[in-house]
Amino acid sequence: MADIELTHVDLNYPSLGPCDKSARTLIARSLRALRRPRSDRTSPGFQALRAISLTAAAGDRIALIGANGSGKSSLLRLLAGIHRPSRGTLRIRGQVGTLFDIGYGMDGDLLGRDFAVDRCLFKGLDRAAIDATLPEIRAFSGLGPFFDQPLRTYSDGMRVRLAFSVSTMISPDILLIDEIFGAGDHHFFGPACTRILSQVGTSGITIFSTHWLELAEGFCNRAIWLDKGGVRQDGSVSDVFQAYRNQRTAP
Repeated sequence: MADIELTHVDLNYPSLGPCDKSARTLIARSLRALRRPRSDRTSPGFQALRAISLTAAAGDRIALIGANGSGKSSLLRLLAGIHRPSRGTLRIRGQVGTLFDIGYGMDGDLLGRDFAVDRCLFKGLDRAAIDATLPEIRAFSGLGPFFDQPLRTYSDGMRVRLAFSVSTMISPDILLIDEIFGAGDHHFFGPACTRILSQVGTSGITIFSTHWLELAEGFCNRAIWLDKGGVRQDGSVSDVFQAYRNQRTAP
């Protein structure tokens, strides 16, 4: 059984000082050489999430909404284990699957089939299971002969379809989605929504970050509105979306 519990969670991104070598690219060093030296130059830290307290249980299909910079992606990455809370407690029960940063691992020289195999191996499938799964991935993605073509020949929409098909082929307990439908492949929306809906019964929890409210209304039963890193409203899709729309149209 999947469940999530956050209690008074903060997420702070650390400041970068002048000695942080990880932030020093060749271009950055070149530009600094043209500027007046300052030994005290630092980049201030940033608080991405503030006192987040929420729970999610099996069957929740949550739309995560809010303006750019409100903390949606930071919250998803926290739930995925990419970041750790700076304060508060986070408890997750269940296997987490993610559908964001779809470009990760998409080397242009890889064939679509090779990318699918690599992702399936990463998810823990053996070769026999992968061979049995590849035909379904190819069929659902609708790539046809492009499935055996290099990724550099793909459009953004084709990459989305391939990544989505592979990522949702195995139902996780908790599925996290971040603006995956932004590539504009409208013909894929219907099948993708149907796939997500079919996974709710087996995956447990789905959390979907989006600016497209009409799309989220099709399969979400709950909405969380983030504002400046905190939860502004948490409730039914109709109530939260109406409040969000009213705020956006207010003079």
